[in-house]
Amino acid sequence: MNLIKNYWFGICIGLVFAFFAFLITMIILSPKQDVQNRGFVYCTQNLIEELSFCDKKIGCSVKAIAENTWCDIKVVTTGFMDWKNDKQPLPWSNYIFEPELPIDRYVDEEEYKIYMEQNPNTKNEMNELEIFRKELENEQNNQIFDEKFLPKEE
Repeated sequence: MNLIKNYWFGICIGLVFAFFAFLITMIILSPKQDVQNRGFVYCTQNLIEELSFCDKKIGCSVKAIAENTWCDIKVVTTGFMDWKNDKQPLPWSNYIFEPELPIDRYVDEEEYKIYMEQNPNTKNEMNELEIFRKELENEQNNQIFDEKFLPKEE
């Protein structure tokens, strides 16, 4: 009992730290996309929407992050309670699962394979285009820099 009296604050802080370490680990391990918005996906989408409306305001951003953390905690506690009430097999089944990914309606896999067989250099061409795009961006940035900071010749 004397141990708890002397170290109660450290024990409490340690438990809070351990809980948030567990929460961060579960968020990292959970799926990032799901058609049904299960698990932390719903919380993350809400966070993104709220942060986009904040317009770089500190108070608004802190509030959005706090609400997201609270949402994540509710997901974990809901999973634990559902497991305790025999609604799911494991406490983490509601946020660690096999995700249902959206079907890409715009790409037909068979046509894509046929195209790649007929045009095997497509990836190389895309890499070259990416290099050209970066060079063009750098050139434009240099021109903007020159116009703003170098004295004009008269």
